[in-house]
Amino acid sequence: MRLNDLDLNLLKAFVWVAEEKSFTKAAKRLFIEQSSVSKAIKRFEDEIGSALFLRTKRRVQLTTKGAGLLPIARSILQSSEDLLSFARDQERELSGTLKFGAVSPLSFLFMPEVISQIARDYPRLWPMMFTGITDDTVQRVKNRELEFAFLGYEGDRLKELEYKELGHCEFKIVASPKISREAMNSFIGSREIHDQNSPKLPTFEKLKKMNREMKIKYSANDMMAYKALVSDGLGIGLLPEVMINNEIKQKKLKVLHPELKLSFPVLLVYHGSYPLTLEACRMIEVFKEKISVLSKI
Repeated sequence: MRLNDLDLNLLKAFVWVAEEKSFTKAAKRLFIEQSSVSKAIKRFEDEIGSALFLRTKRRVQLTTKGAGLLPIARSILQSSEDLLSFARDQERELSGTLKFGAVSPLSFLFMPEVISQIARDYPRLWPMMFTGITDDTVQRVKNRELEFAFLGYEGDRLKELEYKELGHCEFKIVASPKISREAMNSFIGSREIHDQNSPKLPTFEKLKKMNREMKIKYSANDMMAYKALVSDGLGIGLLPEVMINNEIKQKKLKVLHPELKLSFPVLLVYHGSYPLTLEACRMIEVFKEKISVLSKI
């Protein structure tokens, strides 16, 4: 018997007779005549080359060969159902509500383009984006208030969640041309707003080694407010390159320490115990495409 000769209807008849221990009950399950079930089992046994059932007037039971084949037959039928289900999902229109998170600056740097494309391609899908600090966003994913979230900083990883790197975002250390000499010793912080106990602020530590007078004097966890503090000359700051390219070209901001290569991962986080919906998977695919393009602009 060759694999391409395998008839799934024979497997269905075999599994249902094994489940019901009756040709009559199996026929009812399959909505066919009992004679058709008997013929299917006979044909399957002929192709296998061995009896699959022991038949008596009162009961039907599996032979040793039949018992060994039963889990394999179930697995094949399940795989065929999964294949058809996947094909149907690919063809159906995405719809409903999709609740997800995106922290700053991902929420405004990339998500408008992502949601715009989703709106064009899937008009019946309603993306609902939550923006907030990382710890709060991650907790919402853990509690299943959000299906997934895009992060620019992972914080402490939670065992219930899965983390995947989707790409990288390039950053630059910048300052306003009008910054004072005193303000050049001030680094504007952001991460410590929601991670005050973290001993590691890598960029600040690098700057501290270059300038022992460097200190964190101001902080803002909103990236637009952070950029405004830098632009107003209150200190030097670390900002995404894609967010400040125009200001650098227009000489509204100047790059400091261009020799430092500062690239940070963009992360996807979701609950490890629950598979992502098709809607979520499509949103994530579009997001990956956008960060790949926009981060190079």
